[in-house]
Amino acid sequence: MPIPGKLLQHVVAALQARDSWKSREYAKARDEARKAAELALLEGDQTAWWNMTLFQAECLKDQGLIQECMELTAYLASHPLSTAEPALGARAFILLALSQQGLGRLPDAARAATSAARLVAGNPEYVYLHVQAQRALIAALAESRRLDEAWEECLLLEGLLTELVDEDTAGKAYWVIGNVAFLTGRVKDGGRYHDMAAESLSPSKDVDLWARFNRASAVMRLEAELTEPATLRCIERAELATEVVGGSDRDLLEMSFVRAHWHYLTGDMATAISMLRPLCTKAGILAAQTAGEASFLLGKSLLANGEHDEAMQRLEEAAALFDNAAASERSAQVREFAAGAR
Repeated sequence: MPIPGKLLQHVVAALQARDSWKSREYAKARDEARKAAELALLEGDQTAWWNMTLFQAECLKDQGLIQECMELTAYLASHPLSTAEPALGARAFILLALSQQGLGRLPDAARAATSAARLVAGNPEYVYLHVQAQRALIAALAESRRLDEAWEECLLLEGLLTELVDEDTAGKAYWVIGNVAFLTGRVKDGGRYHDMAAESLSPSKDVDLWARFNRASAVMRLEAELTEPATLRCIERAELATEVVGGSDRDLLEMSFVRAHWHYLTGDMATAISMLRPLCTKAGILAAQTAGEASFLLGKSLLANGEHDEAMQRLEEAAALFDNAAASERSAQVREFAAGAR
């Protein structure tokens, strides 16, 4: 990438870092961002140092180093600059919430996202950050199965989607609202919001985002036990887009789980089990909540296939994983299901 001649050194390093990130060279981008942050300090630009430190955390997240991302972001969230500047504080708390959610620390994620939203609420200049904070909050609440709270936050989020918000931002918001609609039994609304998201998001702009959206939409439709052609289209679009972008290990495991769920709902227990067994041995790569869902589905598949003893073991594992994710309602559901199956 050609660099203009008179830029400060930390600006040059920051441009190089972002260029590497666009090429998906996340480790290289992180190293360059660290260099940019160090140069910014030497040149007396604290805000540039803050931005490049947050960018390091974003690179850690993209590398799948979620624990490291959370630790760095927690440091930034408590930094004096984050206290003094609401936009900086909100950005730090949003990334902190996302990393905590990725580690299954759902109550912490909900608190961090709430902190972000409070910093920017009511200021039109920060509407994009408010939308991001609401999305992070809703995701944490929904994954915790605190669904009534999540739906209330969805209504607040929808109210933020004015003409000031671009299509991409609106599409991501409709996506998360649709998720909660599905989870609360509003299946028709869930499909409508996801259709609105699909109209707003573009695979030509961001194929990775398109993959993640279709995977998430498939998950929600499967949780609602919808085995209609629209669900299979979501799965196939997600698989194709994930193949194009070369997803992370976590992406590939989550995609495998989605396909296994489809086989379970369509009655192909043998294929579902053959996919879920190896997936559950790699559960450490997944968030605790997702690992719990995989173990729960494997338990149900084994039970339907007449393999009672292993099914009970997998259901116990699922309940423990939900406990670790502080998803007490979900763990109670698993234990109730297991009790009925004994």
